[in-house]
Amino acid sequence: MNANSSDGESGDGEPQAGAEPDKGKKPFWKRPLTWALTVLVGALATVLGGALQDVFKTTGSKVVHEFGKEQAPFTVASEDNSCPPVWTHFPDKLQKSVIGKTEDEGRTILMKNREADGGATELTVTLQGRTQSAVVITGVRVVMSGPPQPPPASVFGTGGCGAAVPTRSFAIDLDSKSPTAKALPPDEPSGPSPAIVNFPYKISTTDPEVFHFSVRTAACDCTWYLEIEWNSNGKAGAYRLDNGGKPFRTLALQGYTWQPVGLYVSQDGTVTGLSRTSY
Repeated sequence: MNANSSDGESGDGEPQAGAEPDKGKKPFWKRPLTWALTVLVGALATVLGGALQDVFKTTGSKVVHEFGKEQAPFTVASEDNSCPPVWTHFPDKLQKSVIGKTEDEGRTILMKNREADGGATELTVTLQGRTQSAVVITGVRVVMSGPPQPPPASVFGTGGCGAAVPTRSFAIDLDSKSPTAKALPPDEPSGPSPAIVNFPYKISTTDPEVFHFSVRTAACDCTWYLEIEWNSNGKAGAYRLDNGGKPFRTLALQGYTWQPVGLYVSQDGTVTGLSRTSY
């Protein structure tokens, strides 16, 4: 019996039939050249795959500039001038906030702490470019943040108000199947009515534009926001305009459901509490 037969070799050092020919070779991770090539190929695949993925992500899609994301090439200042403010329940939680304030301060507190806008949201938006390079505002898109709901059976709100329609005004009907911003003629106190001007508009740091959006409903409890579409220097995007990070909310008003909210004001002009009558 050959002394080496147990390890697969004959006495003259030749491999026996049936023995594994690769036995004794180093694993690939112990071979420096093979290991380096494997790592290099894997790294290239990762880099190229990521680049291709980015291409397919951006091709044919819009970049939406939201709070905390990439900066749009213009600044946005918005003011909600909606009146009346409404609540689905009497706003008892605001009692402490208004007591001791002047009447004007009390009204401001009610406006800032409204639950929704009654019948219409009156939104004034000022856009101004960050540089002298022109930014073209190509349109405004209305986005419903949820399905329209029926209005509540009862709402509480302050007295109504009204104002002239400024230039660059748009009406949005939330009750339509696809709400869109429709340009309106400005309300001029004298002289001929100017022509309706629709998008696009150009803005820059020295040429801002002020837009007014009257967003109305007669049938729903709706939540929504706007996307201001733009392009500049070969880039395009849409800026999301909402109510401080949450959607705007507009409630339909029906005469028989209205319950007033007002202020009790003492003889010295300070507010002593909320009343269930209008101002």
